[in-house]
Amino acid sequence: MKTLSVSGKFLSQPVTGVQRYAAGIVAGWDLGLRDGWIDRSRFAIRIFAPRTLLQPSICEYIPVQRCLTDGRLWEQVELPWRARGTLLFSPYAAAPLFKLRHAVTIHDAASAASSDQYSWAFRIYCSVVFRALGVTCNPIFTVSDFSRRELQRYFSIDSNKMKVVPPGCDHLLSTEADASILTRAGLKPGRFILGVSSQSTIKNFEGLARAWAMLERPDIQLAIAGRSHDALFRSGSENIGHNVIRLGYVTDAQLRCLYENAALFAYPSFYEGFGIPPVEAMSCGCPVVAARQPALQEACSDAALYCDPADVADIARQLRRVLDDPHLAEQLRKLGHMRAAEFTAARSAQELWSELVPFL
Repeated sequence: MKTLSVSGKFLSQPVTGVQRYAAGIVAGWDLGLRDGWIDRSRFAIRIFAPRTLLQPSICEYIPVQRCLTDGRLWEQVELPWRARGTLLFSPYAAAPLFKLRHAVTIHDAASAASSDQYSWAFRIYCSVVFRALGVTCNPIFTVSDFSRRELQRYFSIDSNKMKVVPPGCDHLLSTEADASILTRAGLKPGRFILGVSSQSTIKNFEGLARAWAMLERPDIQLAIAGRSHDALFRSGSENIGHNVIRLGYVTDAQLRCLYENAALFAYPSFYEGFGIPPVEAMSCGCPVVAARQPALQEACSDAALYCDPADVADIARQLRRVLDDPHLAEQLRKLGHMRAAEFTAARSAQELWSELVPFL
Protein backbone atom coordinates (compact mmCIF):
# COMPACT_ATOMS: atom_id res chain seq x y z
CA MET A 1 0.00 0.00 0.00
CA LYS A 2 1.24 3.48 -0.89
CA THR A 3 1.05 6.17 1.77
CA LEU A 4 0.82 9.95 1.49
CA SER A 5 1.90 11.88 4.59
CA VAL A 6 0.44 15.36 5.08
CA SER A 7 1.80 18.23 7.14
CA GLY A 8 -0.87 19.08 9.70
CA LYS A 9 0.54 22.46 10.68
CA PHE A 10 -2.73 24.06 9.58
CA LEU A 11 -4.45 22.33 12.52
CA SER A 12 -2.25 24.30 14.94
CA GLN A 13 -2.99 27.76 13.52
CA PRO A 14 -5.86 30.25 13.35
CA VAL A 15 -7.78 29.95 10.09
CA THR A 16 -6.76 32.29 7.26
CA GLY A 17 -6.62 31.58 3.53
CA VAL A 18 -3.77 29.04 3.50
CA GLN A 19 -5.16 27.10 6.46
CA ARG A 20 -8.58 27.03 4.81
CA TYR A 21 -6.99 25.77 1.61
CA ALA A 22 -5.23 22.96 3.49
CA ALA A 23 -8.35 21.92 5.38
CA GLY A 24 -10.38 21.87 2.15
CA ILE A 25 -7.88 19.65 0.37
CA VAL A 26 -7.70 17.17 3.24
CA ALA A 27 -11.49 17.12 3.65
CA GLY A 28 -11.81 16.46 -0.09
CA TRP A 29 -9.42 13.52 0.12
CA ASP A 30 -11.35 12.15 3.09
CA LEU A 31 -14.51 12.18 0.96
CA GLY A 32 -12.51 10.57 -1.84
CA LEU A 33 -11.60 7.69 0.45
CA ARG A 34 -15.23 7.41 1.50
CA ASP A 35 -16.71 7.62 -1.99
CA GLY A 36 -14.12 5.44 -3.71
CA TRP A 37 -12.31 7.74 -6.11
CA ILE A 38 -9.31 7.17 -3.86
CA ASP A 39 -8.86 3.40 -3.59
CA ARG A 40 -8.45 2.50 0.11
CA SER A 41 -7.02 -0.88 -0.84
CA ARG A 42 -4.11 0.82 -2.62
CA PHE A 43 -3.61 4.16 -0.88
CA ALA A 44 -3.49 5.52 2.66
CA ILE A 45 -3.30 9.14 3.82
CA ARG A 46 -2.15 10.23 7.26
CA ILE A 47 -1.67 13.63 8.85
CA PHE A 48 1.19 14.45 11.20
CA ALA A 49 0.32 17.45 13.37
CA PRO A 50 2.25 19.48 15.96
CA ARG A 51 1.69 18.77 19.61
CA THR A 52 -0.51 21.85 20.12
CA LEU A 53 -3.72 21.87 18.08
CA LEU A 54 -6.20 24.72 17.64
CA GLN A 55 -8.39 23.16 14.95
CA PRO A 56 -10.04 19.74 15.25
CA SER A 57 -9.79 17.32 12.36
CA ILE A 58 -13.14 16.40 10.86
CA CYS A 59 -11.76 13.50 8.80
CA GLU A 60 -13.26 10.03 9.06
CA TYR A 61 -10.74 8.08 6.99
CA ILE A 62 -7.57 10.14 7.44
CA PRO A 63 -6.00 9.72 10.88
CA VAL A 64 -4.24 12.59 12.65
CA GLN A 65 -1.15 11.74 14.67
CA ARG A 66 -0.09 14.40 17.16
CA CYS A 67 3.65 14.67 17.44
CA LEU A 68 5.83 15.43 20.44
CA THR A 69 7.07 18.89 19.46
CA ASP A 70 5.87 22.25 18.12
CA GLY A 71 7.21 25.09 16.00
CA ARG A 72 10.35 24.90 13.90
CA LEU A 73 11.62 21.80 15.74
CA TRP A 74 8.49 19.93 14.67
CA GLU A 75 8.52 21.40 11.16
CA GLN A 76 12.18 20.81 10.31
CA VAL A 77 13.04 17.72 12.37
CA GLU A 78 10.15 15.66 13.70
CA LEU A 79 7.81 16.00 10.72
CA PRO A 80 10.29 14.75 8.08
CA TRP A 81 11.35 11.96 10.45
CA ARG A 82 7.75 10.86 10.95
CA ALA A 83 7.12 10.99 7.20
CA ARG A 84 10.27 9.03 6.31
CA GLY A 85 9.84 6.54 3.52
CA THR A 86 6.72 8.29 2.17
CA LEU A 87 5.84 11.24 0.01
CA LEU A 88 5.13 14.25 2.20
CA PHE A 89 2.63 16.88 1.06
CA SER A 90 2.93 20.31 2.69
CA PRO A 91 -0.19 22.40 1.88
CA TYR A 92 1.83 25.61 2.21
CA ALA A 93 5.45 26.61 2.43
CA ALA A 94 5.95 26.35 6.18
CA ALA A 95 7.64 23.08 5.37
CA PRO A 96 10.80 21.02 6.02
CA LEU A 97 13.68 22.10 3.83
CA PHE A 98 15.56 18.82 3.48
CA LYS A 99 12.83 16.19 3.10
CA LEU A 100 13.30 13.98 0.07
CA ARG A 101 10.09 12.98 -1.71
CA HIS A 102 8.29 16.16 -0.84
CA ALA A 103 5.44 17.99 -2.60
CA VAL A 104 4.43 21.48 -1.54
CA THR A 105 1.99 24.27 -2.36
CA ILE A 106 3.52 27.76 -2.52
CA HIS A 107 0.65 30.19 -2.79
CA ASP A 108 2.29 33.41 -3.94
CA ALA A 109 5.40 35.58 -4.07
CA ALA A 110 3.96 38.48 -2.09
CA SER A 111 6.85 38.58 0.39
CA ALA A 112 9.19 39.55 -2.46
CA ALA A 113 6.85 41.37 -4.83
CA SER A 114 5.44 43.58 -2.04
CA SER A 115 8.35 43.36 0.38
CA ASP A 116 7.61 46.67 2.12
CA GLN A 117 4.36 45.21 3.45
CA TYR A 118 6.04 42.45 5.47
CA SER A 119 8.36 42.19 8.46
CA TRP A 120 12.07 41.75 7.66
CA ALA A 121 12.11 38.39 9.44
CA PHE A 122 9.24 37.06 7.34
CA ARG A 123 10.85 38.29 4.10
CA ILE A 124 14.13 36.55 4.88
CA TYR A 125 12.33 33.38 5.93
CA CYS A 126 10.36 33.24 2.66
CA SER A 127 13.42 33.95 0.53
CA VAL A 128 15.40 31.10 2.09
CA VAL A 129 12.54 28.60 2.30
CA PHE A 130 10.98 29.19 -1.12
CA ARG A 131 14.30 28.87 -2.91
CA ALA A 132 15.16 25.70 -1.01
CA LEU A 133 11.76 24.13 -1.59
CA GLY A 134 12.03 25.03 -5.27
CA VAL A 135 15.05 22.75 -5.45
CA THR A 136 14.05 19.88 -3.13
CA CYS A 137 10.33 19.50 -3.89
CA ASN A 138 8.58 17.86 -6.82
CA PRO A 139 5.84 18.50 -7.69
CA ILE A 140 5.31 22.08 -6.59
CA PHE A 141 1.75 23.38 -6.65
CA THR A 142 0.55 26.94 -6.82
CA VAL A 143 -2.89 28.51 -7.12
CA SER A 144 -2.79 30.60 -10.31
CA ASP A 145 -0.81 31.10 -13.49
CA PHE A 146 0.12 34.53 -12.16
CA SER A 147 1.67 32.99 -9.04
CA ARG A 148 3.60 30.49 -11.14
CA ARG A 149 5.18 33.32 -13.12
CA GLU A 150 5.93 35.29 -9.96
CA LEU A 151 7.54 32.34 -8.17
CA GLN A 152 9.79 31.76 -11.14
CA ARG A 153 10.63 35.46 -11.33
CA TYR A 154 11.46 36.09 -7.68
CA PHE A 155 12.67 32.70 -6.44
CA SER A 156 13.95 31.02 -9.63
CA ILE A 157 11.62 28.05 -9.23
CA ASP A 158 11.52 25.93 -12.38
CA SER A 159 8.12 26.54 -13.99
CA ASN A 160 8.13 22.97 -15.36
CA LYS A 161 7.97 21.66 -11.78
CA MET A 162 5.01 23.88 -10.88
CA LYS A 163 1.44 22.78 -11.42
CA VAL A 164 -1.48 25.22 -11.09
CA VAL A 165 -4.44 23.95 -9.07
CA PRO A 166 -6.83 26.73 -7.96
CA PRO A 167 -8.27 26.45 -4.45
CA GLY A 168 -11.82 25.48 -3.63
CA CYS A 169 -13.97 28.39 -2.45
CA ASP A 170 -17.34 26.75 -1.77
CA HIS A 171 -16.83 25.88 1.90
CA LEU A 172 -19.32 28.46 3.21
CA LEU A 173 -22.19 26.86 1.33
CA SER A 174 -22.22 23.91 3.74
CA THR A 175 -22.72 26.27 6.71
CA GLU A 176 -26.03 27.80 7.76
CA ALA A 177 -25.84 31.60 7.92
CA ASP A 178 -25.78 33.16 11.40
CA ALA A 179 -27.76 36.42 11.28
CA SER A 180 -26.77 37.42 14.81
CA ILE A 181 -23.72 39.19 13.40
CA LEU A 182 -25.97 41.80 11.76
CA THR A 183 -27.70 42.66 15.03
CA ARG A 184 -24.47 42.68 16.99
CA ALA A 185 -22.77 45.02 14.52
CA GLY A 186 -25.81 47.18 13.77
CA LEU A 187 -25.78 46.32 10.06
CA LYS A 188 -28.86 46.57 7.86
CA PRO A 189 -29.27 44.08 4.97
CA GLY A 190 -28.28 45.63 1.66
CA ARG A 191 -27.01 48.80 3.32
CA PHE A 192 -23.33 48.05 3.88
CA ILE A 193 -20.15 47.46 1.91
CA LEU A 194 -18.10 44.51 3.14
CA GLY A 195 -14.34 43.96 3.22
CA VAL A 196 -12.82 40.68 4.43
CA SER A 197 -9.18 39.70 4.88
CA SER A 198 -6.25 39.74 7.28
CA GLN A 199 -5.61 43.26 8.55
CA SER A 200 -2.56 44.06 6.44
CA THR A 201 -1.69 47.20 4.52
CA ILE A 202 -1.36 45.05 1.41
CA LYS A 203 -5.14 44.51 1.50
CA ASN A 204 -5.64 48.29 1.13
CA PHE A 205 -8.43 48.74 3.63
CA GLU A 206 -7.24 52.31 4.11
CA GLY A 207 -7.92 53.01 0.43
CA LEU A 208 -11.31 51.33 0.70
CA ALA A 209 -12.23 53.46 3.72
CA ARG A 210 -11.23 56.64 1.92
CA ALA A 211 -13.23 55.61 -1.15
CA TRP A 212 -16.27 54.88 1.00
CA ALA A 213 -15.97 58.34 2.57
CA MET A 214 -15.91 59.87 -0.92
CA LEU A 215 -19.30 58.31 -1.68
CA GLU A 216 -20.94 60.63 0.87
CA ARG A 217 -23.63 58.03 1.44
CA PRO A 218 -24.58 58.08 5.13
CA ASP A 219 -27.10 55.32 4.44
CA ILE A 220 -24.30 52.91 3.43
CA GLN A 221 -21.95 51.59 6.12
CA LEU A 222 -18.53 50.01 5.68
CA ALA A 223 -17.80 46.82 7.63
CA ILE A 224 -14.43 45.04 7.67
CA ALA A 225 -13.81 41.54 9.03
CA GLY A 226 -10.52 39.80 9.70
CA ARG A 227 -7.68 39.29 12.16
CA SER A 228 -4.42 41.19 12.51
CA HIS A 229 -1.12 39.31 12.14
CA ASP A 230 1.42 41.90 13.18
CA ALA A 231 4.24 39.37 13.49
CA LEU A 232 4.06 38.66 9.76
CA PHE A 233 3.14 41.89 8.06
CA ARG A 234 2.38 45.53 8.61
CA SER A 235 -1.12 46.22 9.86
CA GLY A 236 -2.99 49.11 8.31
CA SER A 237 -5.90 48.95 10.73
CA GLU A 238 -4.88 52.14 12.53
CA ASN A 239 -5.44 54.15 9.33
CA ILE A 240 -8.89 52.84 8.49
CA GLY A 241 -10.87 55.50 10.33
CA HIS A 242 -13.22 55.65 13.28
CA ASN A 243 -16.53 55.34 11.44
CA VAL A 244 -15.75 51.96 9.90
CA ILE A 245 -17.35 48.97 11.63
CA ARG A 246 -14.53 46.58 12.55
CA LEU A 247 -15.88 43.10 13.02
CA GLY A 248 -12.61 41.32 13.83
CA TYR A 249 -12.67 37.55 13.54
CA VAL A 250 -15.99 36.11 12.36
CA THR A 251 -17.12 32.49 12.10
CA ASP A 252 -17.94 30.87 8.78
CA ALA A 253 -21.65 31.08 9.62
CA GLN A 254 -21.35 34.80 10.33
CA LEU A 255 -19.25 35.35 7.22
CA ARG A 256 -21.85 33.70 5.01
CA CYS A 257 -24.50 35.99 6.49
CA LEU A 258 -22.34 39.05 5.84
CA TYR A 259 -21.75 38.08 2.21
CA GLU A 260 -25.42 37.34 1.63
CA ASN A 261 -26.58 40.65 3.08
CA ALA A 262 -23.90 43.08 1.88
CA ALA A 263 -24.71 45.51 -0.91
CA LEU A 264 -21.35 44.54 -2.37
CA PHE A 265 -17.99 43.05 -1.48
CA ALA A 266 -14.90 45.23 -2.07
CA TYR A 267 -11.37 43.84 -2.40
CA PRO A 268 -8.94 46.56 -3.58
CA SER A 269 -5.86 44.54 -2.60
CA PHE A 270 -2.45 45.60 -3.92
CA TYR A 271 -1.23 42.03 -4.41
CA GLU A 272 -2.76 38.54 -4.46
CA GLY A 273 -1.72 35.09 -5.53
CA PHE A 274 -5.33 34.06 -6.10
CA GLY A 275 -7.86 35.83 -3.85
CA ILE A 276 -10.23 33.48 -2.05
CA PRO A 277 -12.54 36.11 -0.46
CA PRO A 278 -13.91 37.52 -3.76
CA VAL A 279 -14.81 34.03 -4.95
CA GLU A 280 -16.33 33.25 -1.54
CA ALA A 281 -18.44 36.36 -1.92
CA MET A 282 -19.55 35.37 -5.41
CA SER A 283 -20.51 31.89 -4.20
CA CYS A 284 -22.85 33.58 -1.70
CA GLY A 285 -24.42 35.86 -4.30
CA CYS A 286 -22.62 39.06 -3.40
CA PRO A 287 -21.56 41.52 -6.16
CA VAL A 288 -17.78 42.02 -6.20
CA VAL A 289 -15.53 45.02 -6.83
CA ALA A 290 -11.91 43.86 -6.94
CA ALA A 291 -8.51 45.34 -7.69
CA ARG A 292 -7.38 45.33 -11.29
CA GLN A 293 -4.63 42.88 -10.42
CA PRO A 294 -3.65 39.83 -12.53
CA ALA A 295 -4.47 37.06 -10.05
CA LEU A 296 -7.83 38.58 -9.16
CA GLN A 297 -8.74 38.99 -12.82
CA GLU A 298 -7.69 35.39 -13.39
CA ALA A 299 -9.91 34.21 -10.51
CA CYS A 300 -12.96 36.42 -11.04
CA SER A 301 -12.91 36.77 -14.84
CA ASP A 302 -15.91 38.79 -16.08
CA ALA A 303 -17.90 38.25 -12.88
CA ALA A 304 -16.54 41.34 -11.05
CA LEU A 305 -15.95 45.03 -11.58
CA TYR A 306 -12.32 46.11 -11.36
CA CYS A 307 -10.67 49.18 -9.90
CA ASP A 308 -7.18 50.65 -9.68
CA PRO A 309 -6.20 49.94 -6.06
CA ALA A 310 -3.86 52.94 -6.02
CA ASP A 311 -6.61 55.34 -7.16
CA VAL A 312 -9.10 56.05 -4.39
CA ALA A 313 -11.37 57.93 -6.78
CA ASP A 314 -11.55 54.89 -9.07
CA ILE A 315 -12.37 52.59 -6.16
CA ALA A 316 -15.19 54.97 -5.20
CA ARG A 317 -16.37 55.12 -8.82
CA GLN A 318 -16.77 51.34 -9.06
CA LEU A 319 -18.46 51.12 -5.67
CA ARG A 320 -20.94 53.77 -6.75
CA ARG A 321 -21.69 51.93 -9.99
CA VAL A 322 -22.89 48.87 -8.08
CA LEU A 323 -24.77 50.85 -5.43
CA ASP A 324 -26.60 52.98 -7.98
CA ASP A 325 -27.44 50.31 -10.56
CA PRO A 326 -29.60 47.42 -9.29
CA HIS A 327 -29.51 45.79 -12.73
CA LEU A 328 -25.69 45.74 -12.71
CA ALA A 329 -25.66 44.37 -9.17
CA GLU A 330 -28.02 41.55 -10.17
CA GLN A 331 -25.95 40.77 -13.25
CA LEU A 332 -22.82 40.52 -11.10
CA ARG A 333 -24.64 38.17 -8.72
CA LYS A 334 -25.58 35.82 -11.56
CA LEU A 335 -22.15 35.90 -13.18
CA GLY A 336 -20.53 35.45 -9.78
CA HIS A 337 -22.55 32.34 -9.00
CA MET A 338 -21.50 30.76 -12.29
CA ARG A 339 -17.85 31.70 -11.87
CA ALA A 340 -17.63 30.54 -8.24
CA ALA A 341 -19.11 27.17 -9.20
CA GLU A 342 -15.84 26.44 -11.02
CA PHE A 343 -13.82 26.58 -7.79
CA THR A 344 -14.95 23.73 -5.57
CA ALA A 345 -12.96 21.98 -2.87
CA ALA A 346 -13.80 18.60 -4.41
CA ARG A 347 -12.38 19.64 -7.76
CA SER A 348 -9.18 20.97 -6.20
CA ALA A 349 -8.72 17.83 -4.11
CA GLN A 350 -9.20 15.57 -7.13
CA GLU A 351 -6.80 17.56 -9.31
CA LEU A 352 -4.12 17.56 -6.61
CA TRP A 353 -4.57 13.85 -5.98
CA SER A 354 -4.23 12.98 -9.67
CA GLU A 355 -0.98 14.95 -9.81
CA LEU A 356 0.43 13.34 -6.66
CA VAL A 357 -0.35 9.69 -7.45
CA PRO A 358 2.57 9.23 -9.90
CA PHE A 359 4.98 10.31 -7.14
CA LEU A 360 3.66 7.97 -4.44
